[in-house]
Amino acid sequence: MKNNFTSKFMVLFFMIGIGIPSINNISAQQSMKYGMLTFNKAVNISGKQRMLSQKMAKSYLYLVENPSDMKAKRDLLTSKIIFEKQNGIIKQNSGYKATKDRIAKVDQIWIEFKKLIESTPNYDNAKKIIDLNTDLLKATNDVVSAVIVESKGANKSSDALLEDEGLGESDLELKKMINMAGRQRMLSQRLALYYFANQNTLKTKNSESMLNNVYNELDGAITMLLISNFNNEQIDEKLGVAMTKWENVKNNKEKLLNQGFKPSEMYKLSNDLTKAFNVVTGLYEKVKI
Repeated sequence: MKNNFTSKFMVLFFMIGIGIPSINNISAQQSMKYGMLTFNKAVNISGKQRMLSQKMAKSYLYLVENPSDMKAKRDLLTSKIIFEKQNGIIKQNSGYKATKDRIAKVDQIWIEFKKLIESTPNYDNAKKIIDLNTDLLKATNDVVSAVIVESKGANKSSDALLEDEGLGESDLELKKMINMAGRQRMLSQRLALYYFANQNTLKTKNSESMLNNVYNELDGAITMLLISNFNNEQIDEKLGVAMTKWENVKNNKEKLLNQGFKPSEMYKLSNDLTKAFNVVTGLYEKVKI
């Protein structure tokens, strides 16, 4: 019996000696994931929710005066489906109460927003969407912020945080860069949203200033992306593509502010910008620290 016990002890000692992961190490590795996703992926996906909130609002406003545009109808429908699906994915994979609470806030606003975008496009509901879209945008943005906090280890115990088991500074900065690039997708859609909201039929006292604010934020963030320490040759190349598309807007700012673009032209331009920044965001997501 003694020899049997000794043998088992030696096997256990050998396993520890050759580096079999401890339970604590396994837990630490698992905590670096957002459920089944990487945190980089979670920041990207939650950021896309902001963009979709603006894309749905933009599509609806465009359809009010262009009701037969099948591309816009399809965009509105697919954006709605993807938004609901991705919201579920973010919720299911979070292990952090603050993130779940913020997703619940999105769900609450979404109930009313969804009813509006599912209605036959009309001016009354378009005006309600102009009022409500910023609330949905803020709620989705709060989810992104919560995911980033969660990636720092906020879902761990206080002792774990004191032991600095969360993200390093470079990891955190990378997630902020993914977030910034992802916001450019949203701003590309929001630019067109407020271009359409600035039409005489929908214009409010805030429409023009909102359009200006979106323009300035989009333009300013491009500079920050260009000087990022995480840029590589591929990112620089795709940023160049996005910059080229943005220059088409920047060189025609007066047209933007004075309804000089055809509605279909602005609709397509915003989608092209979004696609370009989506590629850049995806490349930041894949950067290895």
